[in-house]
Amino acid sequence: MIPTVPAHLSSSAKETTEQVTSALKSFYSNAASSLQCTDAIKLQLPSECSNLRDNDMNDSIELDWRSDDTTLSDLTLVIYDGSGGTPYHVHTLPLAFGGRRSNFVAEQIKQQQKKQSRGSNKEYKIEIYVPPLAASYMPTFLDYIYYDNSSNGSKSLHLTTSNAPPLRYLSNRFDVRDLHARITKQFLPRDLELSTAPKYCAMADTLKDYELRDKALRIMAERMERMDARHLKEMSPRLMRSLVQCERVECGGEVLSEKVAQWLRCRDGDGVEKQSDSVDATPLTDEDFYWITHIQQMPSISQHEALFFLVYGSKFPSIMNEVGPASLKHRCLEACSGEWAVDHLASYLEQLQQQQHEQQPLNKSTTTGELYTNLAVEMKVQLLEKVIVGAKNHTKAKEMQSAVKEGEERDLKRSNEIMYENLDRELECPNLPKVDKVIVLGCGIPVANGVYLANKADVDSIAESSAISPPLSPVSPSSRKKASFNAIYEKEAIWNGSEVTFILMPQKSGKYYTHYKLCIKTNDDDRTSMTVLYTSPTFTSSENGSSTKGGIPEQGWEVECTSEMAEDGDIHPAPLFVGKVAGG
Repeated sequence: MIPTVPAHLSSSAKETTEQVTSALKSFYSNAASSLQCTDAIKLQLPSECSNLRDNDMNDSIELDWRSDDTTLSDLTLVIYDGSGGTPYHVHTLPLAFGGRRSNFVAEQIKQQQKKQSRGSNKEYKIEIYVPPLAASYMPTFLDYIYYDNSSNGSKSLHLTTSNAPPLRYLSNRFDVRDLHARITKQFLPRDLELSTAPKYCAMADTLKDYELRDKALRIMAERMERMDARHLKEMSPRLMRSLVQCERVECGGEVLSEKVAQWLRCRDGDGVEKQSDSVDATPLTDEDFYWITHIQQMPSISQHEALFFLVYGSKFPSIMNEVGPASLKHRCLEACSGEWAVDHLASYLEQLQQQQHEQQPLNKSTTTGELYTNLAVEMKVQLLEKVIVGAKNHTKAKEMQSAVKEGEERDLKRSNEIMYENLDRELECPNLPKVDKVIVLGCGIPVANGVYLANKADVDSIAESSAISPPLSPVSPSSRKKASFNAIYEKEAIWNGSEVTFILMPQKSGKYYTHYKLCIKTNDDDRTSMTVLYTSPTFTSSENGSSTKGGIPEQGWEVECTSEMAEDGDIHPAPLFVGKVAGG
């Protein structure tokens, strides 16, 4: 405990104050380093010093850096922020020796004590520079050291997104480790998220807290697709360059171009809800705009934002005058030739023509119309040329899609007719034995869906007569004779205008395991080939080849085809259901 002031002190307030200060300084230089925080805040006073008592305490006063009375202050802390110095009249007891002490202040006092003569009453003085943002939170920082354990809840520290970065900086600068741990390990993991990351990034960059800045950048880069670009308004051009060039950005060029366009609008005031909203005012240079929109980050531009970039890019003629497929202008014009952009621009031009014909005032209220009107004449010509070519390409593409769709519908219709003819043939001959049947549903190849009929041929004979890829494991003759499970099922169909046969056959995987393959057999230039398209899950079979789970696996099929045939059409997904037809 701090020793009480001797009772023989004069009752004069001035003399008492001087003697208390002298006693305190003498005490600091000898034993204060061993004090606890609860001992370092309050001083026990004699009854003669009643005018210095706190009304809420018995025979004690509380050290307060905010107090107008600086007679008990023995340390002047001068904070420079580049615009001048702000002095804080504080006390070495809580700052250098308390439970929330600053190791930096303690070390400075220790060095000054070595330079002073023993018994000197000269006040300590520490001068330090901190960034303006951190300097504005110096009162909050001192409140934490003085009052965070006090019963006065209004003086307790309440961390927020706004004060956490500067307080983290100050805790590191003054080496207050418990505050640094509280912010870094407790508050930031809860508060640093996608919506707050831009604010943290901007503030940390101002404070040169690169660890916090890079962490915020990674969070934004990894979730860029879900990022609300309005939150990026506080990001400087240099930080946006770091963000779009981050290796963790995986959202694609078109999504990224939309986010950048929204960020540029926010810088110009669009999308800012209040005038007081913080928007970074750092000028955007040609170099910034070039790298933010570089082809490496934006290989393609969104159709929705292509016109915007053409208009906004007019502020940077050195960038927009570049030529070649890597230039921003080329990528924007390519995007404007897309179907969505062509339709919207054509709608506006059609409306514009109608208004001119009816001699009505021009309406530029639409975004497309306003952007198009703001384009330079030369850029309009290049844009319209690109739109005409794009419209022609869209027409060709639609004609091709229509032809492909008609061919698929024709193939499906003919394949169904063949399947029904084979089924009807069995019904027309009731004396013939029933043929086992399997139905396939949900296959990515429409003509492969339907009813498959059992074939008396075996796997080996089919494999020998066809060049199959990948090769199948042969089924032993004994297993083939004993198990109906080894039946092969076929379905004749028309695919891509050619006659094909889809085959469902078993394949052994070791002694006790089997799976089924769904293959396609084609005839090209008198050569028969067979390709595996899908495979079933492996299941356990008995030694003679029969399934211990009741036959063909119904679900869990996967695509196996890796040949060029997969490029001719989408064979995904694998069959959703494969099963034997009851009574077949």
